Amino acid sequence: MKTMKKEYIKLFAWIFTFGSVSVASAQTTNVTSADSAKINKTKPVTVDYGLRTEQLWKSTGAVYTLKDEELTHMVTGNLLNTLQGRIPGLTVVTGSGEPGYDNPTLYVRGQSSWNIAGNQVVIYLDGFQVDMGAIASLSAYEIESVTLLKDAAATAIYGLQGGAGVLSIRTKKGANLPRTQITVNGRYGILSAVQLPTTMNAYDYTRLYNQALQNDGLPIKYTNPDLYKAGNDPFHPNVNWYDQVLKKNSTIQDYNFSFRGGNDMAKYFVLMNYTDFEGLYKNANAIDKDFGTNARYNKINLRANVELQLSKSLSVEANITGITEDKNTPAGFTATSLFNNLLGIPAAAFPVKNPNGTWGNSSVYNFNPLELLQQNGVYSSHTRNLQTNFGFVEKLDIITPGLAFNGSLSFSNQYIGTYQKLFSVPSYEITKDANDQPVMDGSGNVVYKTIGSVGQSIADGGNVHWNRNSVKLGFDYNRSFGKSTFTGMLLAQRQGYSHDGLVYQVRTQGLSGNVTYDYSQKYIVNLSAAYNGSADYAPGHRYGFFPAVGLGWIASKEDFLKDNLAINFLKVRASYGTTGNINEAFRFLNEQYAVGANGYIVGTANTYKNGMTEGAFANLNSSWEKKTTLNIGVDLTLWKNLQATVDVFSEKRTGILEIPSADVPAFTGFNLQYANTGEVKNKGFEASLNYNNNVGSFQYNLGGSAAFARNKITQRSENVQPYAYLYTQGYRLGQMKGLVYKGFYQQSDFDANGNLKTGVVSSSYANVKPGDLKFADQDGNGIINDYDKVPLGYAKLPEITLGFNLGFKYMGFDFAAYGEGVLHRTVSLLDDAYIYTHPFVNNNNITPFSANAWTPQTANTATTPRLSTQSNANNDQQSDFWLRNGNFFKLRSVELGYTLPRVGFLKKLDAIRVFANGTNLIVWDKIDNLEAERLSMGYPLMKVVAFGLKVKL
Repeated sequence: MKTMKKEYIKLFAWIFTFGSVSVASAQTTNVTSADSAKINKTKPVTVDYGLRTEQLWKSTGAVYTLKDEELTHMVTGNLLNTLQGRIPGLTVVTGSGEPGYDNPTLYVRGQSSWNIAGNQVVIYLDGFQVDMGAIASLSAYEIESVTLLKDAAATAIYGLQGGAGVLSIRTKKGANLPRTQITVNGRYGILSAVQLPTTMNAYDYTRLYNQALQNDGLPIKYTNPDLYKAGNDPFHPNVNWYDQVLKKNSTIQDYNFSFRGGNDMAKYFVLMNYTDFEGLYKNANAIDKDFGTNARYNKINLRANVELQLSKSLSVEANITGITEDKNTPAGFTATSLFNNLLGIPAAAFPVKNPNGTWGNSSVYNFNPLELLQQNGVYSSHTRNLQTNFGFVEKLDIITPGLAFNGSLSFSNQYIGTYQKLFSVPSYEITKDANDQPVMDGSGNVVYKTIGSVGQSIADGGNVHWNRNSVKLGFDYNRSFGKSTFTGMLLAQRQGYSHDGLVYQVRTQGLSGNVTYDYSQKYIVNLSAAYNGSADYAPGHRYGFFPAVGLGWIASKEDFLKDNLAINFLKVRASYGTTGNINEAFRFLNEQYAVGANGYIVGTANTYKNGMTEGAFANLNSSWEKKTTLNIGVDLTLWKNLQATVDVFSEKRTGILEIPSADVPAFTGFNLQYANTGEVKNKGFEASLNYNNNVGSFQYNLGGSAAFARNKITQRSENVQPYAYLYTQGYRLGQMKGLVYKGFYQQSDFDANGNLKTGVVSSSYANVKPGDLKFADQDGNGIINDYDKVPLGYAKLPEITLGFNLGFKYMGFDFAAYGEGVLHRTVSLLDDAYIYTHPFVNNNNITPFSANAWTPQTANTATTPRLSTQSNANNDQQSDFWLRNGNFFKLRSVELGYTLPRVGFLKKLDAIRVFANGTNLIVWDKIDNLEAERLSMGYPLMKVVAFGLKVKL
């Protein structure tokens, strides 16, 4: 093994030494007029299928490609967030807005398995599979294209890994240019929160808290709420925790420069990028930089792509990218914990600092956000990403024209190390008497209760890592015989994947093949297949065959449309085939394991011994999920300016793993194993429309896209239910279910003793009182229980995603805008905004959500239940009272630029462009006081106004 590693090192050293010499030569080689002709010659437009390419006109698959410039209009710290709404069929669910921790979740054509949630899409970078972390940290300026592969014709070659879709990303390559092209980009952005939740002031909190206590039959706590109006009284504080902890603005900036060029012998692209992304925390290092820090994310990208033509028949290429990421956050708590406390700690709880200058606190909350931010220490994370690809192509025209032999290997790796300096200092709670006044000692000094103590610790570690290695060998073929053309590929691939916590490496291997035949550039037949397997299954069940067929008809080349002035291009295509999905969460189901169980005591010393018992039975026939897809599409160009693409699809996913619902008596001592018995169907469409034209020198474009995907569980093992609506089968994945809200219990519903009157529906969850939520009794038994929970609204994952774009170029000015809308989406305030909507419970704060709570006086106009300091199981049942329309529209990006005219000394430059852009500047939704995408919970989503400069030398 050591010898093999040394040989690899020698090989890479030789490649890059040779590449460097060739690149240097390329920079000084004169370009002849013949070379210029080659440069200007239009190349056929091709589609990136990840493992292969295809000319666009003969593509029969459902694919969509996003070009490089479209990714640079948004200013984000994560490349994947630039894809929001831009690719029909790809749903990008936004994560946190915290610098360095803002990974989104990706879905392709919605969801079609309860075992495959987000981020199961297979991601390929320059032809090799990588983890999401390797993509998120790339610079938008090193990307050439992003292509989504959606149907079986496009993904069948990925076999048992293509069932959740494939995202193929290509980085920029060198080019045959007269001289080296040097490009410098710089952007500086100012960020602010899209929307933070608001809370009530100290006076309203204390006043309404007293009301809640009275509703609970308890004595009031605050004898004089008016004392809390002052705002500068540390004994009766009125603290806006958001204002104390957060700045109004933060910054993000990135700068990069690249070199691109080459000649017929060598081509190269080199990029260096730096990104700095600051958080919103205010004065975090006010005491010392070792004690506190703002959230911060720094990233350095280095990339070198080299292509060498070693002979007329042999070419090689090497791609190397290295990325380092440094993340700093306050130690001892997460951003989620901090923002939960900013929302949950009342303004009246305690002062930031006590009258004697010490940190304020409360034994109820034990969390002073400003103290912890400035004096709790620093948590640092350092990430190293490395990806290396090497490949060669040997043309075998000597054997038969159009044949080529190729091979490649890749190693990609990520490692994360951490270092934490954690400090603690005591804080102090002002003790108070029954009249809400501070307790004084004999000397007239305030009596404090000490919380915490002085302490410090340092810890470093880090075992978070992953690595992939892959080897590929194959043949490509491209040859025409008269009007017939055959293209194809045959590829053998083996891949190993491991990460922290994984005992056995995930190994896959197999063959992938494709043959495309076209006749007279009108009739196209595409056959794709993969025969590959995984070591996760029993011998004899490790390999599967995944075929697909794609058909295309270029109708615009038929005689009846050839000279049509309106229809310039019309292609009708259809595909049908099968792909699969392995799942790391369900490995080795063919084996039975012993698992931990209750122990026993032995010996005179009563020594406890751990027990063991049989685990779930082995399932020797366990397999992967299988998805069969039918796709019908149309590609159309009208009047030379209008391009349209429409795809309609129907998917059926079978073999979804689930545990059978049969009851197993406890005395048997065993559990049932997962079986491939589930089934989900998924149907929908994608459409995109773009119009480009010009009026004189004024060029403009506008377009839109729409994607719709609706799934339905058609087979699932479930316990027997008395009513059909209680099953998940027959409904969509993630379907919201709950009780139907019918107003509030009123005083008239109760007798003089406080008991519900006869005929008034009761609750099995709690003893209800006036002002509690009342629900519909679906089964008519007079009692509200789980049998009354019915399907409501949609799922949290939207069914419809819309995109809108427009732009123009005129007299050096350019403008581009893009907006995204999502529809058919339901969110739950109970699930995702509990603190915001549940005042006083678990010592929560109160927000404007509860400003019109039920009282006898507001019984007919109240919008929320009665206030209470106690949890209420009846009110906390999922119901349409808590559900909201989660639809929203966001102006994802808008950019205005100006390219300076090449006059005077500017003639020496290719171009100078200045620009300003915005990200997430406009938001429309239907939820009061919260933004719909993440309900304003946790670290907020950000909007950005940025200014930039681009120089081409």
